[in-house]
Amino acid sequence: MTDNQLMDQLESLPSSLRYGARQLAVRINRNTNIVPLGTDSVTSNGSGVVRFRFPTASILNMSSISISFIATINGLTTGSTNYVNALIPASYKYIKRAQFYLGGVSCAGSLANNYNQIYHAFVKATGNQSYCESKVGSSYPEVSDHYDQFGLLAAPPPASSKTAFQVLDDFLLLAKGNGASVNPDMMIDTSIWQDAELELNFDNNSILSIFADNSSGTNANATTVANAVSWTLTNIRLNVDSISSIPAIYGAFMEARSQRPEPIRIVFQNLVSQVSQILQTTRVQVSSGCIDGLMVCGLLSTFNTATAFIGNIAADTTIGITNPPKFNFTSGLGLTAANDTAAYTAFSASMQVGSALYPSTPYNSLYLLADSTLNHFWHSSIMARSLLYQNTLADVVSGAYTTVVAPFVNPNYGNNQFIWVQSFSLEDGWSSAGKILSGIDTSATNVDILVQTNLANASYSFLLIGLLSSVLEYDTQARRVRVLQ
Repeated sequence: MTDNQLMDQLESLPSSLRYGARQLAVRINRNTNIVPLGTDSVTSNGSGVVRFRFPTASILNMSSISISFIATINGLTTGSTNYVNALIPASYKYIKRAQFYLGGVSCAGSLANNYNQIYHAFVKATGNQSYCESKVGSSYPEVSDHYDQFGLLAAPPPASSKTAFQVLDDFLLLAKGNGASVNPDMMIDTSIWQDAELELNFDNNSILSIFADNSSGTNANATTVANAVSWTLTNIRLNVDSISSIPAIYGAFMEARSQRPEPIRIVFQNLVSQVSQILQTTRVQVSSGCIDGLMVCGLLSTFNTATAFIGNIAADTTIGITNPPKFNFTSGLGLTAANDTAAYTAFSASMQVGSALYPSTPYNSLYLLADSTLNHFWHSSIMARSLLYQNTLADVVSGAYTTVVAPFVNPNYGNNQFIWVQSFSLEDGWSSAGKILSGIDTSATNVDILVQTNLANASYSFLLIGLLSSVLEYDTQARRVRVLQ
């Protein structure tokens, strides 16, 4: 048997029985404590922009990006009664927009001005309590368990301010792509794609979970209480892995590849978002070569206003503290465990793109939208997890508040985590192992996506997010980079 015949026979064996090992001289190194181009702090509840330039002449692992900083919450009120407390928020909540640049040109994130809300929706749809508790450095227990390193949200704060070190990682957009389902490392070679930069815009104090005790009636106004609380970030730094050693064959291959006329392409995750009042038909325009799906989240129209949870430690009270309004995705149906018939009686929801209807027959229950969301992210996997049915309460026991995780039941989805993802493709193109773009191609024109529901309400808005797979293309003839959104 020849060597070639032997190798062909080996292909019929399971990988667990193909013994052997190879060495590949690829080394990585961590670039830490990279200073922003300008300011390295954010004050006054989100004023200012922070921009980083990544190491040049490098092969960057964009999936390894993290931003570290020192966060401070100010304006808290101490005492056993009439106190005001706020939690150190999950690190993604500070970011209103994250925008990636290549060669000085924006390539991802410029049309997603709700980055923190989008990220929150992803966490709720794909995370669980154990996941959040594994992300202590990013303060995710604030999302799942409503505490920080200083104590529970509904408990008195230890001082008028609190300070913590935080890490923001697992970025969306250009940090995800190139077949992420089988290879989570998104590599950008700056010799091809040019120098990379990341610009961060910050949100206001509406991101904070704030609790006020109103035993004496002095903390009755939830907005007034919340506006006295602020946050600042200092010592903001970037960290990222880059390849420090690679076989010479890579350079030889890329040199040969760049001589061919076909462009070099890499697919990555992209997002577009807008907020619109909920109408019987709510419209969003999207232009992309691959729309993998549309995410819809319900919000109170006043979601940008900082609002505190108000309780009374002197009385037997129970208060829902699952999400502050900024991140509380609600259908507006006011469902309860005793009466949730509005979720499946005379309910209708669908999307229309051109003449195509998704699904083919409108959903007749709000709860089927949760099923659609889980199917998009998990494809009916036994490994599925989510916080879509989460409900957390602050409950008075013997004159002190404790945090109670209420049972996971259907109405919680409609009241606290109304997140609907409608898939248009078999799988997200940026995540596809075969790098196959199977989503809707709008042929470089704006296409209306119509969201049709019976939830029309002037007091509520839809956050509409286009889930896209975009393509970076390097023209080997003109020696230039362009983005195919």
